Amino acid sequence: MKALIPLLAVLLCVPARAQKVKEPPCEEITARVVGGTMDAVMADVRAVIRTRQRISPADFDRIFDDGFFRGSRRPFDDIRSFEQRLDETFRGESAQIRSSYSRWASERLEEGPLRPSVEPAEKTITVALRSHQLNKGSLNLDINRGRIKMSYQTPAKLQPPGRPPARSRRYDKIIPVPEGADPDKYRIEPRPDGLMIIFDRVKYGATEASE
Repeated sequence: MKALIPLLAVLLCVPARAQKVKEPPCEEITARVVGGTMDAVMADVRAVIRTRQRISPADFDRIFDDGFFRGSRRPFDDIRSFEQRLDETFRGESAQIRSSYSRWASERLEEGPLRPSVEPAEKTITVALRSHQLNKGSLNLDINRGRIKMSYQTPAKLQPPGRPPARSRRYDKIIPVPEGADPDKYRIEPRPDGLMIIFDRVKYGATEASE
């Protein structure tokens, strides 16, 4: 998962130029783990193992579902901590769980042909989704508090004469909402080669007052 860590580091550690409240260093933010959320994840994994003896990559779509993202303050930190807790929690079963998790993480978290980039500004943080390797109209987005879910298809590749064209491929990816972006306040602007998700920056004073 070499492409995963750089992408998450960029999305989770966008410079917060508009912040008035001093934030902890990026290293401290990305290392923080919420124990209660991961206890619930481990309980879900244990329930699957108890029922079927094995866990599949598809099971992690249910385990790391919208409820998980709503319940975790830093969901991608928690996801990255998952493998760290396998041996101590499951011991002899950890190898099979790790294998299925790694396949799920490769399919959902690693970069595909659509490579997001983050463009911070004074009042906004933009996630740019640009690629010519997309079937027109195939890109669907679902944004909630903790994540951006992207579904899209690449066109069938041309092959040499005499060979059938390669099939188009579908991707379902999950990336973090950038650090400092307000997931409830955004707009989407189409571009010829993709689109821009333009988030307002979090107003920290207003957020703290409302809490």
